[in-house]
Amino acid sequence: MSSPFSLSDAPVTSLPGFRRMFPRGRMTLGIALPLAAGDPEHPGVGIARQVELVQQAEAGGFAAAWLRDIPLRVSDFGDVGQVWDPFTYAGYLAASTSEIALATGAVVLPVRHPLHLAKEAASIDHLSGGRFLLGLATGDRPTEYKAFGLEEGARGDVFREHLDVMNQAWTTENQGIRWSKGRMWGGDIVPKPLATRPPVLTVGSCLQPMEWHREHADAHVTYHRPLGTQQKYLAEWRADGVDKPFAMNIALDLHRDPEAEAGPIKFGWSVGAKALVRILHELEDMGVDHCLLGLKRGSRPADEVLGELIEHVVPEFEATACS
Repeated sequence: MSSPFSLSDAPVTSLPGFRRMFPRGRMTLGIALPLAAGDPEHPGVGIARQVELVQQAEAGGFAAAWLRDIPLRVSDFGDVGQVWDPFTYAGYLAASTSEIALATGAVVLPVRHPLHLAKEAASIDHLSGGRFLLGLATGDRPTEYKAFGLEEGARGDVFREHLDVMNQAWTTENQGIRWSKGRMWGGDIVPKPLATRPPVLTVGSCLQPMEWHREHADAHVTYHRPLGTQQKYLAEWRADGVDKPFAMNIALDLHRDPEAEAGPIKFGWSVGAKALVRILHELEDMGVDHCLLGLKRGSRPADEVLGELIEHVVPEFEATACS
């Protein structure tokens, strides 16, 4: 492991988490936490069991476990993600796993202090042995903007500025950083990342044009769309010769009947295992590099579904160790 005080010129594509999630020429699968179905306010699965399921997903060939950043419980949304803070939880999972990538989908960048976030992300980068990927977004809950003193209309500008501050913190030593809300002089953020920075994934629009994403993101993550619409969106991402990874989120209600054809649910499908494999191969052929599967909208126990995915679906898209 490199010194936490040394700058690195290694590309993010060399990190084991990035390579596990985005191997060249084939698609991989990720799993969203919590690994539970039903009431999103009451996942009903203790953290010890969640860790066991993540370990099962790792052994079964999933490329990544995904954590959400939901700073406040907002009754209008009725969803608290995995409940636990994503960085604290990522550190816990890093100590409990050895190969699976750990990704945030996504940290609400405008409501976080960029220096704190730069330190947190670089810390998990080291503690996980380079398995961490930092997904960033602008957020979608007005209650949070007000609570953290953020003007809703300023989110896009703040997002860009905060990412710029973080990039400077990761790639310079004692050079000073100035931005609209502060300045750092005579101090330095450590640890420095294992590569030039932790891999940065933009999740959703982030209130930026696609040209900005293509220039500033190491990969892009979006939500489920009909296949034809997604293909057009992917073509926009790939414009101008961009050859960076593309990932998408799929809500999944896995049918007990493996022969069941796909039917729509919000942001995904209710589908049997065989049809799911066909759909995933269509996405792979389209150029999708990673699919994140979320089980919270499912009608069956998540541990049961996870086992069936590992047996019938993941072998077609199995991740490999990337030490």
